[in-house]
Amino acid sequence: MDKFSNFFENHTNPNMQNDLDLTISEVYEVIININVWPLNFHDSKKLKLMRSMVKYFTEKEEYEKCAKLQKYIDELENSK
Repeated sequence: MDKFSNFFENHTNPNMQNDLDLTISEVYEVIININVWPLNFHDSKKLKLMRSMVKYFTEKEEYEKCAKLQKYIDELENSK
């Protein structure tokens, strides 16, 4: 997971930016519409990924997506 998060946060290659945008958008759709996670994704990994996605979407000024992800983050944190 750390490698994925580092890729998310430190991605700088502009040639891959469109692929990154598409990948993050697809992951977002899976989380919001299907809510399916890999079996090895414990709550801490889910939270880390979603927080990284909130940062990404904030930079893109896609605040509605941030709000939906934050709702999932809050629910996951409050279920502990």
